[in-house]
Amino acid sequence: MANSNGVVSGPLPSRQDYVLEAVLMLCAILPVMVSLYVSMATGEGHWFQRSGALMVLFSFAVEFHRTRVFGRATQCGDDQCEVDGATMPALARFWRSVPYACYASIVLGTLIWSYGDLLFG
Repeated sequence: MANSNGVVSGPLPSRQDYVLEAVLMLCAILPVMVSLYVSMATGEGHWFQRSGALMVLFSFAVEFHRTRVFGRATQCGDDQCEVDGATMPALARFWRSVPYACYASIVLGTLIWSYGDLLFG
């Protein structure tokens, strides 16, 4: 939706929103990687299993944040939601791909949470 000035308006998040979502996704992935290493070193799978719960929690937090940002952006005026047309395609693609990464990590986290200890038993 570009206007005559080449500016695209729409519900896109701010830079702080991107940083927060990246940090939350890192918090979802990092404990799984660390606990996988610890579980492989010790042979005890309960650390890996418990990290699945953290993965689900942080992935859900990203989705909750996205829902709030989208609601806030759709309520703003046109002057508050404007994005330069040159950066729009990359940001829009990234913004649309984040939910799929969240859904995949929620499913994977649930599987780890429920069956992760069986890999080491």
